[in-house]
Amino acid sequence: MCPESTVEPQVALADVDEDVLEELLAVALVQATADEVTPPLGSTSAWNPERIAWFRDYHRAAATGLEGPAREKTWAVVAGGTVVGSVRLKSVGPDAVEPNAVETGIWLATRFRGQGVGRLALQLVADEARARGFAVLEASTTPGNKAAQSLLASLGAELIFEGTLVKARLLLR
Repeated sequence: MCPESTVEPQVALADVDEDVLEELLAVALVQATADEVTPPLGSTSAWNPERIAWFRDYHRAAATGLEGPAREKTWAVVAGGTVVGSVRLKSVGPDAVEPNAVETGIWLATRFRGQGVGRLALQLVADEARARGFAVLEASTTPGNKAAQSLLASLGAELIFEGTLVKARLLLR
């Protein structure tokens, strides 16, 4: 009997141009809830025209990068050649508690969760932050989001529980 081999998925980050944006939106509409991807907008918690417009505007603004007006950069998460979600870096600014920090966030299509894709995507975005000279990568989630907490802890992030928020802090140097 042969032992099972575990093959890590091939994961890459892709810049979000107009074509990738439409692929990303198509995945989000079918494989993620609106609340996982956008702020509450419109009269329903489901996908609606306001959320779709926000999604497009958000990624277009983030295309200018951390130095641009949005002070944010998003990438599509690509697994096995397919767009499966998005990850971001956002400048936390000079007035932050940790001025040399950058914030991250991620969402993945439901069918790609729990397969190591998120961990690999966050490793890639941590490498990107490190290459840009940041010392700390921060993230936040809710106490009920055990999957996100586990993912962040698997990268070595310190989890700090503060009431209705769990903050993660990963040293990059």
